[in-house]
Amino acid sequence: MPFSRKIAVLIAACLVVCCAHAAASAQKRLTYSELNVALVIKIPNKTFKTQAQLISWISIQVQNRKVDKPLTKDREDDLRQAGATEELIEIIRANSPGIGGTTTSNPKVVDLGNLAEKAVNLVKPDYTPEARKAGTFGEVKLALELDEVGRVTSVARLVVLPDGLTERAIEAARQSTFQPARLDGKPARGKGILTYNFKLNTINVAAVMAAADELRNRSDYDRAIPEYTRIVNADSKNSKAFFGRGMCYLMKGDYDTAVVDLDAAGLSDPSDSDALYYLAIAQDYKGDSLAAANNYAKAISLNPELGKRDMTECLYIDKFQMSPEQAKAAANDIISACNKVLRSSPEFLQSLIYAKRGIGFRLKPDYDKAIADFETARRQNPKFMAVQGQLHAAYNGRGLIYFDKKDYKAALGDVSAAIDLKPQSPTPYINRCVIYLYGLKQADLAIDDCTTAIRLSTKSSMAYVHRGYAYEYKGNLAAAIADYKKALDIEPRNQAAQTNLNRLQQPSIRNGKPKS
Repeated sequence: MPFSRKIAVLIAACLVVCCAHAAASAQKRLTYSELNVALVIKIPNKTFKTQAQLISWISIQVQNRKVDKPLTKDREDDLRQAGATEELIEIIRANSPGIGGTTTSNPKVVDLGNLAEKAVNLVKPDYTPEARKAGTFGEVKLALELDEVGRVTSVARLVVLPDGLTERAIEAARQSTFQPARLDGKPARGKGILTYNFKLNTINVAAVMAAADELRNRSDYDRAIPEYTRIVNADSKNSKAFFGRGMCYLMKGDYDTAVVDLDAAGLSDPSDSDALYYLAIAQDYKGDSLAAANNYAKAISLNPELGKRDMTECLYIDKFQMSPEQAKAAANDIISACNKVLRSSPEFLQSLIYAKRGIGFRLKPDYDKAIADFETARRQNPKFMAVQGQLHAAYNGRGLIYFDKKDYKAALGDVSAAIDLKPQSPTPYINRCVIYLYGLKQADLAIDDCTTAIRLSTKSSMAYVHRGYAYEYKGNLAAAIADYKKALDIEPRNQAAQTNLNRLQQPSIRNGKPKS
């Protein structure tokens, strides 16, 4: 026998001996350690032939000796894990101190009557597969006791149903909360009756599914969705109904709801590669590229044929973290794959394909074509808000190229467009600060933009460097020195900040003499 099991048997044996002498001498209250050890004693043994005999014996000891501490959620979980039955838990609860120091036998309990009317959060139980298969329906009626804040402390069965429905009802009731009772104007413990009605929504699932699929195939999504919902209401695990409804929402452009339904389809049937594939597409439309890449990969692992499609080559871009060189090398393959599927793709996918091809052009970098594709995607699908992030990056990138070419007017237009698309991003403000300062020699506007960038991201050392130079350009040397020092605080190896600071700290500069 393992050492840990020997210890458990010895402690349980001590519990047996102590309880056997309960009538002869005063006994201390039972501890939760003793209860847990007794529950895991090996059955059968010399004293107990079955687990039911052990539970019955422990129940008697609890009623005779009581328990030393309140039955908290953690302690209850430990007891259940050790093998405690629902009946034993209720006996322990009734013979242990209350959370507030009172015992559950306190007579000052307010009868709240129908607890459904007093519910703050009424959790509804699910049908069990066994009950659905057997056609079981009816009422489960429970008597609940509540603590002073409306949490369930005790559940007793009044009317029960078979096939696991009573257990589902008890589990749901324990997770529910209710309005606290009041006695003499103060919070008090309460009790009442909670009734759950289990009703079978009997429909011909096959017929309704066929009708819903036909409506979806005809693009009549608004009529298809209620039909799929009828099936979901009757069978909350029907993956095909979740998939069909999720596809309707995807095609309507309701990407948040599509993600919920397609995720439910995948959870109900983990082997459904199509559910994962279209879930990835919905996540792509939402701009959640990391989750999308994860689900494209899962779909391909279930169905390797998906990975051979041109559509997948176009959509599944984020296969791994790529260096700039790798991204540039992959760009032509992305563009080619998207070109192959663009004209033959379903209408609901076209804006996403344009966006993916635009990413391919941006990686090259061919910003003119990238911006044209992103603008097309946005024009085709105004609900595709995630494409704005790509358009923002493309305008910002092209603006920097114009700046390098000294076309400051074009650079200013593109970087300003990037700001309009994503005004909370500090990067284009820094770039526009650079354009104003070094290109257009407008120090005040440069200061404004670098100040905005600093407000949006206090960790940008270059925003301080550029603003410091703008202050220096205007002759405000004290402000310039302060900004260069702040840049070095953020990035001690910032060479531009160090060089500028060293120059300003020369004696000729400190004395206000012109720079050589």
